[in-house]
Amino acid sequence: MISDPRHIAVTVLVSWDTSFHNLDKSLENHSKEISSLSKNDRSLCNALIFGVLRQRESIDWILRAFSNTPLEKLNITTLYLLRIALFQILNMDRIPVFAAISTIVNIAKKRLDKKAAGFINAVLRNAADNFSKVPFPDVKDNRSKYISVKFSLPLWLSKKWNHAFGFEKTCLLCQQINTIPQITLRTNTLKSDRQSLAKSLSLVAKNIRLTDYASQGISFTNPSIPIHEFEEFKLGLFQVQDEATQIVTHFLAPKPGEKILDACAGLGGKTGHIAQLMENKGIIIAADIESNKLESLQLESKRLGIDIIQTKPLNLLKTTVKDFDFYFDRVLIDAPCTGLGVIRRNPDTKWKCSKNDIARLSSQQKKMLNAAANLVKPGGLLVYAVCSCEKEENDDVVYTFLEKRKDFSIDKDFESGNYYKLKTSLISGLISEQGFLKTYPDANNMDGFFAVRLKRKSKNPR
Repeated sequence: MISDPRHIAVTVLVSWDTSFHNLDKSLENHSKEISSLSKNDRSLCNALIFGVLRQRESIDWILRAFSNTPLEKLNITTLYLLRIALFQILNMDRIPVFAAISTIVNIAKKRLDKKAAGFINAVLRNAADNFSKVPFPDVKDNRSKYISVKFSLPLWLSKKWNHAFGFEKTCLLCQQINTIPQITLRTNTLKSDRQSLAKSLSLVAKNIRLTDYASQGISFTNPSIPIHEFEEFKLGLFQVQDEATQIVTHFLAPKPGEKILDACAGLGGKTGHIAQLMENKGIIIAADIESNKLESLQLESKRLGIDIIQTKPLNLLKTTVKDFDFYFDRVLIDAPCTGLGVIRRNPDTKWKCSKNDIARLSSQQKKMLNAAANLVKPGGLLVYAVCSCEKEENDDVVYTFLEKRKDFSIDKDFESGNYYKLKTSLISGLISEQGFLKTYPDANNMDGFFAVRLKRKSKNPR
């Protein structure tokens, strides 16, 4: 089995680039090789993989200055060997330049041939000596190009964000999404409380911090062992979940005894939180088109000590209320989306997403929202959420829905019972006048999310 972290990093990146898989799947496919590494080598391997994907456009900008062959014409393995080596030269002071180059050249000899190894060696030595002389694009001439290269963003996306958010906000946003995020989890209040859990976690992690917006969130860095090996994890005292995701479930505001549908439950991060807020009393139907995810969700529910969740594989677009015995008090649809709000955690997303994906997913989201609406009881609530800050997946989906569905309206009633906690909390500051919950990485140090709460009109209003 391969035991070199750079060799494994190249393998993972090439596998990801040449497949339809996301990075998580590629990492899973090579988990045996990665787990066989020592702790330090495993950290280096992950740092190389995520670092290259965070800085790919910036790295390529420099490589283009020193490669006589256009990058698009290079063998994919050659290209990632160059990227990994240059990432080390630019960012890892503890690794001597000669070591960063020689180890990659040796891998090239094994995986490719002497000619490729010679080419890689020449490009890297030139780049190592002269990279500081390569200027960024002129910000005055082309702001979008500057953003693309400076912050390593695809040009089409830097143009889009610069137009939508303005230059200054886009720069701040990009700067933040290129940082390594803290690990954030949610206390399982069915088994513990936040203060006790935070105290316990301080023995196995550093920089423990209680989240500002989510009432049960805890963030930390530098875990001494993998999270799934924490005793607190084995006991079901928490789920790993970003603060923005936790806020969405508070926005849903489920109550004990209700009937709730989590229409796109996935692995069940929000499902578990819903059950907590319901005090494990009532009925939750966790549905998803991928049945294998629901199997994992059932195991997760058992770990958390939750027994009110029923799983149901279904295609939401082909589902009617006849598939159930009742309408739901609340429905959450965390719809499939581009994931452009969680690039900080998933840097691979920006390289495989396109304008066409935004349009395609927006169309699908509109259909799914309409289908989910049919399952809400009169007077009930529907929360639409996506981990994207793109208007096409946010406002446009909601307004298209409201034009079609006159039996729904945006619920902005902060005075009513279920919203009273939101009214007096920091979360209220994240909700716009239109009733849209929006979070951004640059301002809130959390994932980018959008959510709206829609109320179905009662048949017999009083």
